[in-house]
Amino acid sequence: MVAYQNLTRWLLLGVLALMLLGGRLAFAGQSLADVSAMLKAMADPAGAPFFPVVMQILQVLTWALHIVFVWTSIGGLFYAIYGFTRKDPNHQRLAKAMLELSKVSVSLAIVLGVAPLLFYQVIYDPLWYASANLSASWYIMFIVSLLIGYYLIWGAYFTRMKPQIATLFSIGGVIFLLLVGFIIHVVNYQALYPEKWVEWYTSGGTTMNHTGWGIYAFNIFRYLAFLVFPAISVIGVFMMLYAWYFGKRPEFERDYVNFSAKLGAKLALMGGAGWIVFHVLYIFSVPADWNAKGSIFAWLSVLGLLLCAGVIFIAQKNPIGMAIPSLVAGTVATLLIAVFREYLRVASTVRFGYSIYEYKVNLEWLSPMLFLGTTLTGLILYAYAWWMAYKAGRTPKGEVYQASETEHHLGEVSVFIVILWAIVFVGTGLIIIARNYI
Repeated sequence: MVAYQNLTRWLLLGVLALMLLGGRLAFAGQSLADVSAMLKAMADPAGAPFFPVVMQILQVLTWALHIVFVWTSIGGLFYAIYGFTRKDPNHQRLAKAMLELSKVSVSLAIVLGVAPLLFYQVIYDPLWYASANLSASWYIMFIVSLLIGYYLIWGAYFTRMKPQIATLFSIGGVIFLLLVGFIIHVVNYQALYPEKWVEWYTSGGTTMNHTGWGIYAFNIFRYLAFLVFPAISVIGVFMMLYAWYFGKRPEFERDYVNFSAKLGAKLALMGGAGWIVFHVLYIFSVPADWNAKGSIFAWLSVLGLLLCAGVIFIAQKNPIGMAIPSLVAGTVATLLIAVFREYLRVASTVRFGYSIYEYKVNLEWLSPMLFLGTTLTGLILYAYAWWMAYKAGRTPKGEVYQASETEHHLGEVSVFIVILWAIVFVGTGLIIIARNYI
């Protein structure tokens, strides 16, 4: 019996050794065609429910909107930490305002981050699922870290009248948000190297790394250019907008308004300078076989940042008057960065003959129509809500904003559209249930 067990063990060890050796040889012999076949085999056989190029455009737009609030979340905490350590009342007051901006921004970043992730999963499912599995434990920690960071920000908000305690909470909050950004950076960056997935997973054919705790690729230039320095620059622009928006309210003293605007302009310029430097360094670090360094998209992204920096440089003399032009320039730069980021995904996979434009399409008109209807409904509703919030926010403290008759009618139309959408949404679900189960 013992001899039989030993024989079985040696047989299993032999099989495992052959598997590992085979894995090493298989990886060593991988060609571009092998990687291409792997990517195509990993794609969802059901295909995409709509045209991939449309989803790609929507992914770029929604990511740009999402990342702005990521930047204000982190940038707001950066300044709150600094402002709470200053004795100047203006710093203290502005720190509280930026802390509140950070708190709200995290919520918006979470909500707005769902859409680009869903589009990414649909058209780049081989990239996303492979990389997410390579660092699966880290990806789970992403949720935990985000929750901890969010609660710490709330802790800072509730203790904002006690600067020392609020500073500690803010430091904890920004550490966890930067950790979240690190995890997302790693998962997205690893996805750009499909030719290395097998090597990472098997350590070159010697073992199987299935714990999910591996960090296989990290680019400090990309991390700083896509997260840290933009956060500093963008929070500076928001300070300028803060001064422009609230500057007309009598309870906002002119000295405080000018202080906020000038400080914001300086931060935007300093952060922007670092942003440009590390963005260019990241472009130079992109592998040569991607053919991305000299691409029009790389140049446009740099041009967008230079345009934004130029506008902010001019804004140093009149930061309040140049707040809106700085916002416009920043929006253009962010969109161009988003386009360049998407181009890198295309460049990283086209090397292997894999293209999302060849992705199988299984048109399902009902889902896109429902999505479009939901989007339009949301835009109409939130446009009205944002307009009313904008008008009410400029009303002096203690007064109540009186909406015009036109605004009342717009409110009624918004409510009607939401009710109509709810009827269509619920009705569609009931029809599908009836067709499938009755």
